[in-house]
Amino acid sequence: MLPHLICCVLTLGLAWSGEVTPPPPPASLGTTTDRPIRFVNNHVITQGDVQRQNAIRMGVFRKTGRVLPETDGELLRFCNDSLEDLTDETLLIQKAEELKVSINRDRLASEVVAEARSSGYLLRDMAIFRTLRERKLKMDAVLEWYERRAALVSPSEIEAYYNEHRAEFTRPSRAKALMYALHPTAPDERQALVTYFARLMRVAQSSTNDAVKLPATSRLEAYLAADLPGQEQILIAIASDLAALAANPDLNQTDREIVGEAAPLLKRWQGVRTRAQCEVETTAFRTEIAALPMAQRQVRFRERTKAESQGPHAVDGGDLGWVETKTYGQDIEDQILALPAGEVSAPFWTGGSVAVVLVLEREEGRTQEFAEVSSLLQHGLQMERQDLVRRRVVAVLRAQSSIKDLVALKDILR
Repeated sequence: MLPHLICCVLTLGLAWSGEVTPPPPPASLGTTTDRPIRFVNNHVITQGDVQRQNAIRMGVFRKTGRVLPETDGELLRFCNDSLEDLTDETLLIQKAEELKVSINRDRLASEVVAEARSSGYLLRDMAIFRTLRERKLKMDAVLEWYERRAALVSPSEIEAYYNEHRAEFTRPSRAKALMYALHPTAPDERQALVTYFARLMRVAQSSTNDAVKLPATSRLEAYLAADLPGQEQILIAIASDLAALAANPDLNQTDREIVGEAAPLLKRWQGVRTRAQCEVETTAFRTEIAALPMAQRQVRFRERTKAESQGPHAVDGGDLGWVETKTYGQDIEDQILALPAGEVSAPFWTGGSVAVVLVLEREEGRTQEFAEVSSLLQHGLQMERQDLVRRRVVAVLRAQSSIKDLVALKDILR
């Protein structure tokens, strides 16, 4: 991830443009080769340091799906948070030096080389990664030094938390299901396709080859006399006859192009459906699946879904995975969660499509027992305690330190 982080550094320029640009490769973190922003005791935090911290935090934001800063105000807050993070880290590094924390440099070098090989880092990337890794190890060592003086989370605390938050460990009912869906063709899409068929009829009439011309000219009178649905059927018949000529060796280049247009149009037309046609087809599909023994339903459902469905995950046979409340919308969830395993639903409308679902297996809702979640709770509570220790340690270090701003970030962003 490091190369991505390095290349997405926010520029603290005259104005926020929403762009991210790579920084120059400084010799180390926290030097005076760029604009100083803050003194923390005898250490200076520079504009380049804040840029790098912004890049790292943006990488985390993207990975966790959080919203990135967009406005000037949001950018200023983001940069201020980065500056404060750097201040906390600097204080912890200084404490590590005071405590004479020792890092196993051979092990550090091995970790950096292994990471570089697996991620394809450049030499500059490796140097920055090594610096960041060394800083983290030193900070972790300082915090561990303080954590050893704080009480560990006890089994009674874990159980008390579970009893107090028992309702949060209730798992809702869920079911694995497949879905087959068809949706009506939009009127403008249907009309556009009919226009292509009408054009094909016109160009076929102009052919000098009787075999190509006949499917169109022989139906012209009927076409002119028919209503719109009737005209559609005649156009489809013309295209079908033309597609059947694809293997005719007597066609010239122009006629082969005319005939070659027919098959793709017919394939597209197979997906054209009215609302009523969708209901008829899904009802027939449901009837076919329900008539099969339960052991055969899943295989046939997947086969036809891959071939015909216009719904989600059609290429995977309509596999929705585990479905519970607030995963796919109430229309779908109500159908799936109401059916026993092996049963197929009646056709129902959802999001402009008519669908049928087959439930593969289901689990009823239940409350997870303490033994199932105790290790997870222990880890979570210990992480909370570690965060509390960090905040308290940093607060004490800040109170004991000299922190002086040389320039306000808002002036740099102005």
